[in-house]
Amino acid sequence: MKMRVLYSSKNKKVVNYAVALGEAQNDQHAIADTIPPAYSCDRERLVVLVVSVGARVEDNVRLFIGELTAARAANVVFVFESKDKKVTPPMQQLIDSAKTAGTNVLEDKTYFVAPGSIFASKISMEERSAIIDWCEDIKNSLK
Repeated sequence: MKMRVLYSSKNKKVVNYAVALGEAQNDQHAIADTIPPAYSCDRERLVVLVVSVGARVEDNVRLFIGELTAARAANVVFVFESKDKKVTPPMQQLIDSAKTAGTNVLEDKTYFVAPGSIFASKISMEERSAIIDWCEDIKNSLK
């Protein structure tokens, strides 16, 4: 399946989640890249967006997601950094922006990762397995 993993975060633990997702795909095109990516999305079956969102959305993230048309990404799913595991208004803004652009947002599949501290940037094997299993379930549901 043609998919991309893209991230926007200054938190190393969140970046490690994106890298784990990219590495698990065994596909050179799925390797995690920053938002905006070095190579534009084109006819991707699934785009996984791993994003840290504070009080407001960064402009480069907002603009990129607003340009994710159905021709660029058939399906989009979000992984948000959140200790509360609920969608905040800035997160909802990104979801709505992707919907407005015309892509299918798998809103009910949104995944939340706990923020790491400046000293704890690694993800455990359990955390890695959980997010990879989540992504595999999504891929299987799209077949």
